[in-house]
Amino acid sequence: MNRPLTWLAIVWVAGTAIGGRLPPGMLPWKLAVLAAALAFMAMLLALPGRRIIGCLLLLVAAAAYYQGYDAKNVSTIPPQALEREALLSGTIASRVEVDGDKVSFALKARMTAIDGAEPAITSDTVQVTIRLLKQEEQQRAAGWGRGDAIALSGTLKQPEPPRNFGGFDYCLYLYRKHIHRLLSVKGLDSVRAVKPEPVDATAMGAAPAAETKMDEVDAGLKENKPTAPPIATRILRWNDDLRYALGGVFDRLFADNETDSGYLKSLVIGLTDDMDPELYQQFSQLGLTHILAISGLHVAVFVAGCLWLLRMFGLTREKMLIVTMALVPFYIAVSGGSPSAVRAGIMAMIGLYMARRRLWKDALNMIGLAAVVMLLWEPYYLYDVSFQLSFLVTFGLIVGVPRFSPLLPVRSPSVNSLLSVTIVAQLISFPITVYYFNGISLLSALANLLLVPFISFVVLPLGTIALIVGLASSYVAAPVGWIVSNINTATFWLIDFAATHDPLRLVWPKPSLLWVAAYYVLLWAVYAGALRWKEGGRPAAACAAVSLLILFLWYGYDPQRFDRDGTIQFIDVGQGDAILVRTPQGRHMLIDGGGTVTFRKPGEEWKERKDPYEVGRKLLVPLLKQRGVHHIDWLVVSHQDQDHMGGLQAVVEQIPVRNVLMNGTWKGNEASRELFETAMNKGASIVTAPEGGRLPIDRFTELTALSVGGKQPFRVAEEQNGESLVLLMRMRGTRFLFTGDMRAEDEHNVLAYLNREGQAGAGDKAVPPIDVLKIAHHGSKTSTTNEWLTYWKPKVSVISVGSKNVYGHPNPGVVERLEQSGTEIRRTDLDGEIVFTVSEEGMRIGKKLRQ
Repeated sequence: MNRPLTWLAIVWVAGTAIGGRLPPGMLPWKLAVLAAALAFMAMLLALPGRRIIGCLLLLVAAAAYYQGYDAKNVSTIPPQALEREALLSGTIASRVEVDGDKVSFALKARMTAIDGAEPAITSDTVQVTIRLLKQEEQQRAAGWGRGDAIALSGTLKQPEPPRNFGGFDYCLYLYRKHIHRLLSVKGLDSVRAVKPEPVDATAMGAAPAAETKMDEVDAGLKENKPTAPPIATRILRWNDDLRYALGGVFDRLFADNETDSGYLKSLVIGLTDDMDPELYQQFSQLGLTHILAISGLHVAVFVAGCLWLLRMFGLTREKMLIVTMALVPFYIAVSGGSPSAVRAGIMAMIGLYMARRRLWKDALNMIGLAAVVMLLWEPYYLYDVSFQLSFLVTFGLIVGVPRFSPLLPVRSPSVNSLLSVTIVAQLISFPITVYYFNGISLLSALANLLLVPFISFVVLPLGTIALIVGLASSYVAAPVGWIVSNINTATFWLIDFAATHDPLRLVWPKPSLLWVAAYYVLLWAVYAGALRWKEGGRPAAACAAVSLLILFLWYGYDPQRFDRDGTIQFIDVGQGDAILVRTPQGRHMLIDGGGTVTFRKPGEEWKERKDPYEVGRKLLVPLLKQRGVHHIDWLVVSHQDQDHMGGLQAVVEQIPVRNVLMNGTWKGNEASRELFETAMNKGASIVTAPEGGRLPIDRFTELTALSVGGKQPFRVAEEQNGESLVLLMRMRGTRFLFTGDMRAEDEHNVLAYLNREGQAGAGDKAVPPIDVLKIAHHGSKTSTTNEWLTYWKPKVSVISVGSKNVYGHPNPGVVERLEQSGTEIRRTDLDGEIVFTVSEEGMRIGKKLRQ
């Protein structure tokens, strides 16, 4: 093994991954030490087969190390404390984020008291969220920082698991940050925070302790008098303050242009809080988000800039290398310390050290050493997407560019090098990109080829110069800022144009890990075949490998291509409706899209957040992409209330829609106008189905409109519940009834219409039981009458309703009527996402949450 550190890294990464897949506690941590020692002895004694033996032992060592590390990641706050009021005291363990009426930070809790019980010693890290009640509380919270002593009274909670299949697992995300509990606090009257210097306990409160409970909070602080925090915490606090101070330079320099300020803060110092969400989405669509995250390219530019400046000051080669090596950790800390930046920083320092000592240097060994060091420090890094992309792309560039470059028929060394780096980076990052982000633009390679060098070697240095000069004087830095601002304007226009007019954007379903591994094997086979062809062999091997890779990608783009089962997925979007239908012939229909309802009174603008949660953009669109919804054949807007159509705006913006089926009315608000206008501008047809009209979706699926709201197309109707589309869907002999937010009187009208049309009689001559009934208006008391249930006799009833909603849905009376009707009740607040699979054999039911 000519590269021992490279092989060590490969084996250690594999062992860590195996440790993460094994049942918890299967391997004791002491086994890691024993296996590593035996591997060292096997190599030292030159035993036969020592390399294979050593690799296997290191594999065991890495797996045991992960399991031992993971076994210590437990909470000291007992489960019985959850969903109860608690008093916690400790120190702030992260930077404090103040966003509108929300404050969030990590708390290193030292003491916990539940419902006034005696305080108990604890060592948990708790994620704290405070909802501010007054605008003046923002300034108070903004003065807090890492290392401050704090005591709070709030409700302890357990992070929730994902409520939809394939949804973001916030519980696992926090677990890998060693956080097991949440504390929800309302207002700052139940919060005390002090700076980390020794103080008199009587001077601790920034607000009067009027309540008895807060006397206990103050007592908690008295017993845990804040002292000077550890040196590491003080350094991190200083680093937080420095980063915010540097961000403030951009805020002053671009006071009239928040987009420029947020962009440069992200690009130069890794502060992404103020990055414009729409601009970030455009960068993401073109595969350019890596340029906004501090990575190897930023570190390389920083190192090159330092060496150039130090050379200008006349320093010797040795001093240049020493000073630059000392400055790299400072730059990594100031830029936020992301895994990709840490990896690049470790490699840079090793390279600089080797250059100073004039020792051997091997990039693969350096990257291997960086990987092992990072995984020893934090094994959970393995699951970080920036860690994975950083190491994979860097490894791919080191190995691939020298091999791919000779295959390109380009003589110019500079052009050849630029093309090789761009193409290899795209090929290596492709499976990881589609695995995590479920989309790729074929314009990405061109965008990276043109914009990454320009932003890295023009905008980034100019932005850094503006920052350095701005520290001394914003007036002196203004000309540089003007140049950067104009460059940014041109860059943003180009990115906006490319993202808006991108005809090559592909939605890609989430592949399996086996598919990802097979992709890299086939990619290597294509290279081997091309190399043999270039060396004078026959092109058959290369052609066969390319053909196999194309076929492999064709399958991966739509793995359900030959699946003839239909699915009806009641997605949990909280207090709203969103139903995704995939027909047996692969057509997609989305009925409603949920929506985030906000209640803002005049004067409450301060509560607005920089990037507020929007269910369509944050939940629905990612789920649709992950499930391989390349386009939507029918987008059904049952009616235009926010909790049904709010999330559809993000859908029509990001996923092609062919037809929009609506109720023939217009609510007359801006949201409705924007939705239908966007859909039409993107080529969708707006359709109003006639009452009783039938709409074939595919050979096995048909819709019948039992009610279409208004009879006069496109009339204004501000009250929309009574205008809801009522659709009966037949799929392979099963019947589903979708009801929107229809009211009791609408149910009566539909039944009257069905009886007039002779579709059913009364009593014993009623229609056969329907398979699935979507309960109207989230189980509100305004609908689901006994008459309605008696007519349809649903086998299964589904209530789309938000967990712990403020409306009291579903109404107890509705639930009682459903129970008396004998229907099986499914609820998204209890079951999470509910999926019905329709096959030739019948219907199966699945749910995300297990009770």
